[in-house]
Formats: sequence, C-alpha cells, structure tokens
Amino acid sequence: MKDLLLLIISVSIGAVGQIAFKYGALQMVDNPGNTLLEKIKWPIVLGLFLYGISTILWIIALKRVELSYAYPMVSLAYVFIFIASYFLFNEPMSWLRVGGAVLILAGIVLVAKS
Repeated sequence: MKDLLLLIISVSIGAVGQIAFKYGALQMVDNPGNTLLEKIKWPIVLGLFLYGISTILWIIALKRVELSYAYPMVSLAYVFIFIASYFLFNEPMSWLRVGGAVLILAGIVLVAKS
C-alpha cells in the first residue's frame, strides 16, 4: 500500500508539473527579438522542478515494485490532467473523453489489484 501511495504521489507531482508548463506557456509572449530564455516564465521553471521531484520519487518507487506494476500508474496523470484542464483552462470535456478516462481508471484498478 505504501508503494502504491508513492507511485500516486510521483504521478500527481508530474501532472502538476504539466499543468505548470501549460500555465507558463500561456504567459509566453512571441516577440521576435526575445530569446527562448527571455520567454520562459516562472511556472515553466516550477514545472521543471516538480518533474525533478517526481522523477526522484519514481526511481525510489521502481526500486520497490515491478516496472510492469508501476508503469500503468503513469496513466493516472492523463486522468488528473484531463480533470484539471477542464477546471483550470476551460478545456472541453466530451463524453468520449470521459469514457476514455473511466476506461483508464478501470485499467489502473485492475493493475493495482494484481
């Protein structure tokens, strides 16, 4: 159970990193004279930091569990980001996307019970 929690925390932090990337990308201004470093905003740096933390936790989890058990948990990030995108960025939530998220969750439950 502790290992599953570590996987979920790692994936969740990675998903928050992706949300920070999106938020930072929306703040970027396309000025032709600006270099890439001048365009990078603080949420992008935060996203990189969170990805680093997520990666460290992921490696710790991989030391404890089988990769074939751990890797399907990455799919949780799709579900987290799908929900967050709807609420934070007003992205559409179609029935097909909801159905896909439900199928992903069902697959994760099956893997977690194995």
